[in-house]
Amino acid sequence: MKSWVIIGIIIGVSAVLAYVAVSALSQYYYYYNNYYRYYGNGYVGAGMPMMWWGEGPLPSGQGYYSGVYGYGFSISTYPINASLTMVMTIPSYAHVHPQNNTIVFTSRDIDLTVIAMMDDDAERMFDATPPPYVHGDVFVIYGLINPTLVIPAGAVVHVTFINLDDDMYHNFVITRAPPPYPYYVMPYMAMSGGMGPQMMLNMEWLPPANYGAGYAYGYEYTFTITEPGTYWYLCTYPGHAESGMYGEIIVRG
Repeated sequence: MKSWVIIGIIIGVSAVLAYVAVSALSQYYYYYNNYYRYYGNGYVGAGMPMMWWGEGPLPSGQGYYSGVYGYGFSISTYPINASLTMVMTIPSYAHVHPQNNTIVFTSRDIDLTVIAMMDDDAERMFDATPPPYVHGDVFVIYGLINPTLVIPAGAVVHVTFINLDDDMYHNFVITRAPPPYPYYVMPYMAMSGGMGPQMMLNMEWLPPANYGAGYAYGYEYTFTITEPGTYWYLCTYPGHAESGMYGEIIVRG
């Protein structure tokens, strides 16, 4: 008899915990619409835009929250040589200023190609100098290492991010949380109000490039920042942002 009582209590507690979990997930996924994620050509899931953060009500039917919205990404493979050509093909509306490591975009429809790699490789390959805070892996954007990006508020930014590092995982994430960054950057970003839980789900770290086979992994997504201010891009792999794998985004009204 006593064992049946114990079993009943366990079942009751489990039911309560399951109800709480389902309720939390229901509230969490309530906001996300019209997102499809693919790996190659295989459909995986639906129901989420790329990112959101801030304060205020989410407009119905939009992947938008406090001035920042975006759409889902696809993970693909890219030829390494073609990737290097892409990151050096500068759009006419991208004004590159090596003297202050800044790229100013004058269009409201922006193609942004970003690659990740070791700092020594980037310096040698692009004849560029990283910012003084860099002590490890870097981003390269149109020939500059971790440049400051200046974009108009409301511009639609189409990101192509490719990991050309031969032994490290990387991603490319936009946030409001400023440096300096700790070793585990994601909890810091969340506590700083720099991103919402949806971005946490879309932080896949891309595997290292396969130089033997001549290809690298990358993904593409689109984001828009409608509120002027200072934002940051970074890699969330533990220790990477702490070592300087980040750059500034200035959004002008």
